[in-house]
Amino acid sequence: MVQWYTGDDGFCSELVIQLQRRRLDPPIVVLLREKEVTFPAQSHCPQSSICGQKMTFHKATRSLARQLDPGGEMIPVRSIIDQKSFRPLCLVQRKQKSPEWLTSPFHKTDYNLYDMLLSEDIPAKLDAQDSVSITILDELDGTLEGGMGEHLSIITADAKGSASMSHTTAVKVKKIQVSPMVLNSVIKKAKIDMNHEFVKQSKKLERNLYVITEAIETTEETQFEESNKLEGSIFYKAIAKIQLTGSRKGKKAISVPKSCILAFRAKKLQIQSDGSIGISYYPEDKTRTFGFKTHKCLDGSTLQMDKGYTKDGLQMEIQQECMQFSFLVKDLCTLFLTGFVAIMKDEEKYLLQTLEFQLEEALEDPEHFRLRANEPELQGLVENLQDPSGAICAELAGAVLYFLQALDELTEIQLLLLLDSVEKKIVSKELTVVKSILDHGFTKEGERFTIDVRSLTEEELNITGAMIEMSRVSVEKTGPSLVLTNEPVAFSNLNALYVALYVLNLLST
Repeated sequence: MVQWYTGDDGFCSELVIQLQRRRLDPPIVVLLREKEVTFPAQSHCPQSSICGQKMTFHKATRSLARQLDPGGEMIPVRSIIDQKSFRPLCLVQRKQKSPEWLTSPFHKTDYNLYDMLLSEDIPAKLDAQDSVSITILDELDGTLEGGMGEHLSIITADAKGSASMSHTTAVKVKKIQVSPMVLNSVIKKAKIDMNHEFVKQSKKLERNLYVITEAIETTEETQFEESNKLEGSIFYKAIAKIQLTGSRKGKKAISVPKSCILAFRAKKLQIQSDGSIGISYYPEDKTRTFGFKTHKCLDGSTLQMDKGYTKDGLQMEIQQECMQFSFLVKDLCTLFLTGFVAIMKDEEKYLLQTLEFQLEEALEDPEHFRLRANEPELQGLVENLQDPSGAICAELAGAVLYFLQALDELTEIQLLLLLDSVEKKIVSKELTVVKSILDHGFTKEGERFTIDVRSLTEEELNITGAMIEMSRVSVEKTGPSLVLTNEPVAFSNLNALYVALYVLNLLST
């Protein structure tokens, strides 16, 4: 039996999804507010009676990571169940499919650096230490106040034209980290056990290993709340229309327990053939953990990893990753589009994450993993991602996972606006607009530029503009044009929207 205590019902679906991923039997028992609730293995959470208005753990950690580190180096923890595996000195790997725009590109390994060292090299002083304590109050107006011995007023991105989800959060956290000086002194002396089975397999598969050097941990039980924010949006009509549907008008909340890891930073290990250890401190360093220069793709080609996008890089990546969709016959395009629409309609992202988790596991072990379609909405997709024997069609599964990862980066309202776009058959127009914006993202930082949107009607512009705003891009509307400012961090959030539009357009035409 699995027990989970929380002062909020918000973890219900999150917990069930994660436990289903581990294929646990017998039925799972979860304790919520001293109430015992039994879920049959591989079943939906009874959302209407138990979960109510909830916020996912990943949404909460992603929001906090963006507040603490707008530059994007702080990685949000995705799963409440796995959070202990992201403490300092734990080892993580990049996912098999981890594009540059993915906010949570790592998965746990269940090992830490100690486990990999030769027994005689394990140091007694290598451990994580508490660092600065931080109190964050994230107000609706976008002002972030912090306390590190004194109150700090930190102004985030310009709120003009912002339609992002607003978060009312009072959270006390602390940073725990491994001293860089201590870590450096240890790795100069210690060596990796090259006969360790995990090390041998990682080297054989040419997988990079990363060590977590710092993490953000809650110092008390914390509640995150969010509510849809209309104030300041120049495309409020489109958002207001979406908000009038279902339960999206109210606030959502989630409680996070004390001593929970919310986000982390990691550095890439470099391991020599004799077990000597190095650490890469620069993201642009292309050297791989075991010295390999390239990474094999599913189609047999090679792709350099850990790189930033060039002006045409995103377009090239999308074309390669989504190539399999272009090979589908019309009937299969319709089937996949229907399945994706069902996934996008799921407010809690249950269907999306269920299939996404399965595909991640399938691509890690395509010869043995078998997809399961326990939800009728996923049956058509799952049946066509496997051959008659049940073996995974790796290339097509990879394309679907890439698309689902993009959807998972988007907000609920963005997904609903995408659905509206598919219904109104304006995805192709929106794709052109977003591509134009991304092309300008390689101009000088801070430079303002104009995008012509005369091809869109007022209603279409409201829908498109709202989706762009929800990607945290500052937008001004001037007649038949949009005026934007080049903000690299904000523009990186547009990449996922562009991927989603690209695939939907490919399947719709």
